[in-house]
Amino acid sequence: MTRALGPSTSSFPHEQIQQENLKMNATARTARQSATSAVNGAKSRGPRTQEGKSRASLNAARYGFSAAHLLLPGEEPEAYEEFMSEWFATLAPTTIPEAASVAQLADTSWKIERLSRVENGQMRARLEEELEKTDEHKSVVLTRRALEMVEALATTVEAIPSPPNDAERTNAFLTGAEMTVGVLRELPDLPTGVVESLAFALNVAEEDGRPEQLDAISYKKLGDMAKVVKGALLMKLVEEESALGPLRERLAVEVLLLGDEELRKLEKARRTLEGTMQRQLAILHQLRTELANTKTENTSETQALRVKLRLVK
Repeated sequence: MTRALGPSTSSFPHEQIQQENLKMNATARTARQSATSAVNGAKSRGPRTQEGKSRASLNAARYGFSAAHLLLPGEEPEAYEEFMSEWFATLAPTTIPEAASVAQLADTSWKIERLSRVENGQMRARLEEELEKTDEHKSVVLTRRALEMVEALATTVEAIPSPPNDAERTNAFLTGAEMTVGVLRELPDLPTGVVESLAFALNVAEEDGRPEQLDAISYKKLGDMAKVVKGALLMKLVEEESALGPLRERLAVEVLLLGDEELRKLEKARRTLEGTMQRQLAILHQLRTELANTKTENTSETQALRVKLRLVK
């Protein structure tokens, strides 16, 4: 997907495009130049394979904050065009230079919003990494695992009211119940009486060794006790997950806000983009000041430019 501000100039060297962008002169770098530069490197002598070109095209701006690419994977062309239209509707340019300046402002603002999404994702990922190291989080993981096993046992008995009628399936059922009891006994802060009620029902079912077929009453008892344990685990899980909220807040202060190399890079990129946007706003203000006494409404030309700015397939 590309957008154009004017005639294609794909023959411009890549270095000249970068210089024009840095100087922030009144002539806006066109989107078509950007897209062309991203595709073929403006006839550079860089990587020759498609994979190499794709990788190298993003080297200068890892997150796409200053890269030539208009859109990155996962970004919708329709959303970009709507975003651009909102800027045009708000600032209402009436001359071609103003419209070009507004287009640059919108594109920079798009990149700042992209940066915010990356920052949020990076911080959430770091926070979860630190959270996973805590005893509180490990306890939640263990409780969830135990709950899944108990729920599977209770669901099996409820879905199949009659016990297995052959030795192989009976053995598999009892093995699963034994594993569940073992996990429950390793779980911290779970009342012993809750666990032992299920263990007792299991012992009754196995009192004559491992029978080929379980007694129907013992089988149902196992399912009933599994439901009791499930209720206790649900209550435990709610309490543990509630405690993670304050823990996340503390970690955000103690870990994330202490500084991180990756986050510092993101912050540097933000400052660069915000500085660029300030310069672009100054350019727009200067254009409007200089043309205030001479310009006339040029709706047809501005509308024509807006049509060119539309993303085309």
